Amino acid sequence: MAALSRDELAFWEENGYVVLKGAVPAEYARAAEDAVWAFVDMDRDDPETWYPDPPRPGIMVEMYQHQALWDNRQAPRVHEAFSQIWGTEKLWVSFDRASLNPPERPGFEFKGPYLHWDMSLENPTGLKVQGVLYLADTAANQGAFTCIPRFHKKLESWLAGLPEEVNPRERVKEEFADEATPIPAKVGDLVIWHSALPHGSGPNSASYPRVVQYITMTPSPKDNEAARESRIKGWRERLTGLGKNEKEKEHAEGETAKLTELGKKLLGLERW
Repeated sequence: MAALSRDELAFWEENGYVVLKGAVPAEYARAAEDAVWAFVDMDRDDPETWYPDPPRPGIMVEMYQHQALWDNRQAPRVHEAFSQIWGTEKLWVSFDRASLNPPERPGFEFKGPYLHWDMSLENPTGLKVQGVLYLADTAANQGAFTCIPRFHKKLESWLAGLPEEVNPRERVKEEFADEATPIPAKVGDLVIWHSALPHGSGPNSASYPRVVQYITMTPSPKDNEAARESRIKGWRERLTGLGKNEKEKEHAEGETAKLTELGKKLLGLERW
């Protein structure tokens, strides 16, 4: 059975995002949440630990290679959804990180959503996708993923109409802030969005942190042995992701994740 229904795919085409319900089993998501709490050395039941002194630099958690993260990456429904969007099952999964955004309080503010793009605007054509997996139930006011729906349909024309001296990355925050829409979802749900959508994380005015894992997939290249070998090394030696390939905490303290047959292909250890 397809992960995304016909109606969900139509919603994706129109709005530029879609929520895949139950992308991973809830216990997988909760295991990843447990791993995030352990990595940042905080206690989910003690809010005083959520605000260390000195404070954390932002809301990202620089963990990439934990078994629980890999279990979610190699979940069949996640792969199936990205396969439907890309039109091919032959995909590689990203080595992306996690995020923990605690509620705002005096001394800790994250106003958000700080609308932005994670891609170049020089040549914004073509399909590029991203995803965020909710590791705990996340309400609209809990720092939920926030985006401007349908912007993928007008990005090119909007950019073309801007005066040359205008910075689009600043203008979008001014012009479209009122259209930013938070996307609440349940534990184990995956929000997939078109990279042309301006997006960000909203402020958290709830009582519990937003805890998420970023996951995306792209078609595997036919002939890029260097990239394949780099990915295998990153997994095996537990290096940081996002192209940094650095030896940090997971390299020193972690264990190399076990992969399923699907996971081996999503890594590049085995070829499609």
